[in-house]
Amino acid sequence: MNKKSLSYKFLILLILSALSISCKAQLEEKSSDITLTPTSDKSMLPSITPAITETPIPPTPTWFLITEVCSPLGGERLEELGEIITQPYKTPRSGNDDGHHGVDFAYYRRKDQLGIEGTTVNAVLDGEVATIIYDKWPYGHAVIIETEINEIDPALLEKLILPQAVPTVIPDPRVNCPSGELNFQLNQTKRSIYTLYAHLKDLVNYQVGDTIQCGQKIGEVGNSGYSSNPHLHFETRIGPSGARFESMAYYTVQSTEAERYNYCVWRVSNLFQLFDPMILLYINQ
Repeated sequence: MNKKSLSYKFLILLILSALSISCKAQLEEKSSDITLTPTSDKSMLPSITPAITETPIPPTPTWFLITEVCSPLGGERLEELGEIITQPYKTPRSGNDDGHHGVDFAYYRRKDQLGIEGTTVNAVLDGEVATIIYDKWPYGHAVIIETEINEIDPALLEKLILPQAVPTVIPDPRVNCPSGELNFQLNQTKRSIYTLYAHLKDLVNYQVGDTIQCGQKIGEVGNSGYSSNPHLHFETRIGPSGARFESMAYYTVQSTEAERYNYCVWRVSNLFQLFDPMILLYINQ
């Protein structure tokens, strides 16, 4: 290739380079003159297709119905409890505080134990602490646990054959129940089973309203209150939901009028109807 041809090619490259720079400058100048103005014409707007995402569904709490009954005494199976009954349930006369409102469990020597005192007392059903009684006659140290009926499996309820709601009764004058009023509001549209554990040696540090699980420790067998020997007094009643007695006591001059009134409501009025505790404890036999 001669020098003349090279000169022509070099000249062409210079011209093309100059044209490119000139076009770029013109384009930048025109773009700076464009003014964006809003428009109401939706056809001029860009079309955006939203991404399809699943709406999160909050988890639904699982409602577990009560399907089991636990032994009230540590080391004793439900089917063994009949072997250590020292005083069975006896229905009281209407309006009276006689009979035996629960069932007593005790022994002097059993398995590897010398006496029942100190044996763990456990909750029979899931529930909520309704009342705590601190060393009052006749129950001594005692705990009442409430279990709402609608929290129990219907198949279990069918086996219980619980008493139907009935009107309250007028206490027998010989019981000498004072007048008064409850310090809580009962729910008359719901019914609950109330289990009472009495004459305890001590009380676990629970508060009213605490949730309790079946088989959970609530105390130890003792000899507190009106008791001649260590034993567990266990009661079962059914009544309107929401009972929360501050205390109850009777048969002692140290009891207050409010405590005696609460005792009569619990024991005599039939608002909280008694039934044999062994019906509950033997439910699966």
